[in-house]
Amino acid sequence: IWRNSTEGGEAPLLYYLHDGLHNSVFPESICPYATRSGHDLECAGLDSHRSKNPLAFTIESMSTYYEEATIKAQLVAKKSSMPLSTNMISVTHYYPCIGDRAFDEQCQIDKCTLCPPELPMSTCCVPSDDYSGITIEGEFIAHSRMVLDGGHVMLLVGYNDVFQTRDGYTGGFIVKNSWSDDEYQGSHSMQYWLQKISEWDERFICPNSFNPFNWYIASDDDGLVGIESCLSKDSKDYAHLNHMPLHLNCVDANDCDPNMTYFALNTTSYGDHMTIMCLYEYNSSSNLATEMCLDAMRPSKIATIFRPVEIYPNNPDLCGFYFIPYEVNRKITAQFQGFFVNSFDISWAPQSYVANQHNFPQYDYTLLQNSTKTQRGKKFDGPFPSAHVFKAHHHTHK
Repeated sequence: IWRNSTEGGEAPLLYYLHDGLHNSVFPESICPYATRSGHDLECAGLDSHRSKNPLAFTIESMSTYYEEATIKAQLVAKKSSMPLSTNMISVTHYYPCIGDRAFDEQCQIDKCTLCPPELPMSTCCVPSDDYSGITIEGEFIAHSRMVLDGGHVMLLVGYNDVFQTRDGYTGGFIVKNSWSDDEYQGSHSMQYWLQKISEWDERFICPNSFNPFNWYIASDDDGLVGIESCLSKDSKDYAHLNHMPLHLNCVDANDCDPNMTYFALNTTSYGDHMTIMCLYEYNSSSNLATEMCLDAMRPSKIATIFRPVEIYPNNPDLCGFYFIPYEVNRKITAQFQGFFVNSFDISWAPQSYVANQHNFPQYDYTLLQNSTKTQRGKKFDGPFPSAHVFKAHHHTHK
């Protein structure tokens, strides 16, 4: 495996190197997943536990699938997740040469950077500095100006033919990724991608507080308008009830004032899948506020300028799922190849099961017990996660 990680996407190596790996798979408790870059090869307990490791397996066969219909059929038939390997890409988005950008060097005739097909209304464009091929929502994207950025393997767990992403793609694969959520990358639950719960329900599982689309926008109710609606108790209560951040701090002095408090006002789609976000800039000392708008940019870039005060953490047991639209997968595969899904028929040796530990006293089964996790779930009755059924109150008259 490439550098002891999922980066290369070589899941089939498990099959081809089986003779050397059949007794070299260890319980997670020996070598916990490395969360920091550069520590992938560290495993302090490996040598001391090698002789006591009970795990051993045989790969009876491996199947490989390349096209969507077969992959979906096999996912249903086998009722089991399967490793999905694909190439990753970096994407450059573009600004049209209009307004102030018309004077940019790359907008001049002799140095013109041609616009991508996504911006047919302009000839020359200025490239942005945001390159991720995955949105802050956990949705994969494609672009005419994408470039190869290595390979990756994830766990294919499902699909939804009707889910539509923010970038307008309909239908795709649901995958479980090994990446953790942070202020620059979010994810969702499997129920969300399957459209089995509401967006409000989802915010109680994977609120993705750093995602600008999830910042609370106060409404002008009860006669309160402008900044007064943001400062009202109702807005504070509703934001908390929805698990949505209300107050924002500035973390990039180039685009905002660190001494001010900010509130989301509105968002507008712009150009090459970008967003213009407007906010209230509030001075608590003078109790005055002004409106300001950021330049058009991808939402992941907005998340580097403001940081929510109220942060609702994602549930690590239920989040971590991403969405690969069929169309995105087709475009990446057509240009860079490298997409396939594997299915393994694996037989585990009797010694690998905790239930058989009395037959194999030479092995340390606490390693397996410490690596056994409980899959926790979250059940909702309907679209309002904070609502409860109120029983009728019967009055007794005397």
